[in-house]
Amino acid sequence: MTGGRFETIVIGDGIAGWAVAAVLARRGQAVAVLGRAQGLPPVGEYLPPEGVAALAALGLDGVLRSAGHRPSRGTVSIWGSDAPLRRDVLMQPGGRAFCVDRRALEADLRRMAEEAGAVAQTLSVPPVVTGGAGAWQLDLRGGQAPLTARFLIDATGRAAWLARALGARVTRSDDLTALAMFWSGAPTEDAALRSESLPDGWCYAAPLSGERLVTVFLTHAAALPRGAAARRALALERIAGSRLAGALCAAARAEGFRAMAAGSQLTEPGCGPGWAAIGDAAMAFDPLASAGMTKALLDIRETVGDRALAPDALAERRRDRFAAYLAELRDVYAAEQRFGGPFWTPRQSS
Repeated sequence: MTGGRFETIVIGDGIAGWAVAAVLARRGQAVAVLGRAQGLPPVGEYLPPEGVAALAALGLDGVLRSAGHRPSRGTVSIWGSDAPLRRDVLMQPGGRAFCVDRRALEADLRRMAEEAGAVAQTLSVPPVVTGGAGAWQLDLRGGQAPLTARFLIDATGRAAWLARALGARVTRSDDLTALAMFWSGAPTEDAALRSESLPDGWCYAAPLSGERLVTVFLTHAAALPRGAAARRALALERIAGSRLAGALCAAARAEGFRAMAAGSQLTEPGCGPGWAAIGDAAMAFDPLASAGMTKALLDIRETVGDRALAPDALAERRRDRFAAYLAELRDVYAAEQRFGGPFWTPRQSS
C-alpha cells in the first residue's frame, strides 16, 4: 500500500479488526486495515452459542469450519462448591459452541476480508491522525504517502490507541491479570471449557485442536511476583493445583507463557462523528464472562451492521451494557463464598 483513499480505515488487525473489514469489504467499501507485526501468541477463547449466532448474523460463521477450532459441548466449572457442574450447550438456543484458536480465526477472517478487496499494511509506529469526520488523514511516517478515509475504526484492543489519540479516556475497574500457559500433548475427550475458583484467583482451560491446550490463571496484580520466570512458575503451580485444569496438563508439555491485563475497562467516549471503537477498544470484559468475542461482534453490528446506531445512541447503549455487565460479574464472584482475602473480598462486594 502506497497511500490511497478509503471509505473506512481500521486500525488494529486482530479478530475484531478483520471481522469488521470483511463485513465492509463484502459490501463493496474500500477498506484498509493497519496493524502491527505479529507479537506474542493470542490466547484461545471459548465462543458460546451467542457468539456463534453473532458470527452468523454478520455472514462470517464459515470461519468456524477451520480445523483449528474444536466444537464444544459446553462448560464444566467448580465454583461456589466442591462439586463440578456441567452446562451442556445442546440445551441452549443455537446449541453450538467452540474453543477457538484465535490465530487461526484471525487468519481466516483476514483471508475473507482480502478476498473481498480489503488491503492491509503493517506499521512499525502509530500513524499521525488529523482531520475529522468524512476527511480523516493518516500520516504513516517514514516517507510513505498518507492515507485518507471518511470513517475510522479503533480495533486496537485494550490499548484503545485511536480513541485515546482522539481524546477518549479509559477507565479500569480492577487490576485482574492473566497468566497464560500454552501446552501440547494434551488429549481431551471433549472440548468443554473448564473453569475453577482457587484461594487467590481462578483458572480456566480451553482445549484446542491437535492435542493443544491453553490454561490461564487469573489473579490481582498485587499478588504477582516480579519477573516473567517467577510469574510462569506461579501459573504452573496454580494450574497443577486445579482439579480440572491440572488433570489435563499432567502429561502435557508446557511450550509458552505470557502475562496480560484482563480486568474490566470502559472507553469514553467510545465513538464520535466519523469514528468508533469496537471490541476491547470500546470496553473489555473479565474473561469470567466468556463474552469478549461475542461483544466485539455485537459492536460491529451496532456500529456498521444491521443494528447500526447513531453515535449518541451507541454511546448510551454501551454505558448501559457495561453497567449491566458489572452487576452480573459481581453476582458471579459473590456466588463463591468459600474464599476471602485480597482477591475475593473486593470482587464479592464491589
